[in-house]
Amino acid sequence: MTKTNQKIPERWSVKKLGECLSLLKDGTHGTHQNSPDGIMLLSAKDVINGNILLPSDSRRISQKDFNMLHKNYHLQNDDVVLTIVGTIGRCAIIKNYSNNFTFQRSVAVLRPNKTIISKFLYILLQGKKIQNALFNRQSISAQPGVYLHDLSKISFNLPPLCEQEKIAEILETWDTAIEKLSALIEQKKQLKKGLMQRLLTGKQRLPGFSAPWKKVKLGDFLTFQTGFPFDSQFFNQEGIGIRLVKNRDLKSDDQIYFYSGIHTADDIVRDGDILVGMDGDFLPCLWKKGIALLNQRVGRVLCKKNLDHTFAYYALSSPLEKLQNETASTTVKHLSHSGVLKIKTSIPLDLSEQKAIADILSKADEEIALLTKKLSALKTQKTGLMQKLLTGQIRVKAA
Repeated sequence: MTKTNQKIPERWSVKKLGECLSLLKDGTHGTHQNSPDGIMLLSAKDVINGNILLPSDSRRISQKDFNMLHKNYHLQNDDVVLTIVGTIGRCAIIKNYSNNFTFQRSVAVLRPNKTIISKFLYILLQGKKIQNALFNRQSISAQPGVYLHDLSKISFNLPPLCEQEKIAEILETWDTAIEKLSALIEQKKQLKKGLMQRLLTGKQRLPGFSAPWKKVKLGDFLTFQTGFPFDSQFFNQEGIGIRLVKNRDLKSDDQIYFYSGIHTADDIVRDGDILVGMDGDFLPCLWKKGIALLNQRVGRVLCKKNLDHTFAYYALSSPLEKLQNETASTTVKHLSHSGVLKIKTSIPLDLSEQKAIADILSKADEEIALLTKKLSALKTQKTGLMQKLLTGQIRVKAA
C-alpha cells in the first residue's frame, strides 16, 4: 500500500450515486392485509449489522400483493439495501434470494450498474462521507427520512473496478475477523448463561460444598435504596459538579449530565455498587464509572448480613431478566422494588459458597469484557482503514 495526499486520486472519478445504479427504489408505500402464510414484509429494523433478518414472526402479505409490488422489478442477489426511514444508514447485500421477502418504504434497494461492484457499494454506504450526507439530508418530520431523489445526488470519489475489488477484499478480511470474534463473544455469553442457570439454582454444586440451600425471599437478604429528584436547574453538560446517574446511563454514556446543587452522602454512587433501572431496562449492573449521584429512577441494591455483594448481583439477574421478558410487549415498563423483594429463590447460606459461585461468574464476565474490548478496537481500526481506503489516502495495488 502507498499513501497519497491527492484530493482526487489518480484514475479515480467523481460520481453521483444515481449514476452508478441501474435501480434505485424504495419498498411499498401501500397498505396491505396480513396473510399468515404469505411473503415476509420487512422493514428497517430487519437490516442490522450487515445482515437481513428474516424473523419467524415477521409481518406477511399475500402472494397476490407481492406479485403486484414486483410487477415491474424483482429483487435479486447482489442488490444492496439501505435503511432510509427511522434509523437511517444501515445496509446489507441481498444473498440467496428466493422471492421470500420484500420491503416497506423504510428500505431502499440499490442495484449497481457496470461502474461499481456490490461489495464496494456496500462499503461506500458505510463510509463517513455518505453517512454524513445521509444525516444532512434527513427530512424534518416526526420520523427522520431520506428521499430517493436526494440519495441519488450524493457524490463521492470512485476508484476503477480493479481497485474496488481489492478494497472490498481487504475490508472483508476485517469483517471476517469481526464476525468470528462476535460469534465467540456470543458463545461465551451463552456458556455463562448456562453456568448461571446451574450454579444459581444449586443444580451444579462446587467441590467442597454440600450444605443444603434455603428458599428465601430476596427481601430477607437485600433492600433497595432510591435516589433523589434533583432540581433540573442545577443540571449541566460542562463537567462541573458531580455526574448524575440516570436510567439510561446504566447501559451507555450517550448523555452525561452533571449536578452542581446540594446533595447528601446517601446519594453518592461508587464503583462496585449494584444499580437497577426502574424504567425500561431492569437488568442490574455493577457500576464502574466513578463517583456519581443516584437519581430517583435508579435503585441501589443494599445487601443485608449473610449475603455476598457480588453473589447478590448475579442472584438478582435471573428474576429481573424474567421480569424484563414478561414486560417486553408493555408500552410503559416500570419496576416495582417491593415486588422484586417478594420473589422467592434458593440460595446457599454458606458465605464461602456464595463467594465461590460469584468468583466463577465474575471471571466469565471478565473474559467477555476483554473480548468485547478487543471487538470494539477491531471495529475502530476497520473504520479508520475504510476511511483512508475510500478517500484514496491509502492506495492499493490492483492487478
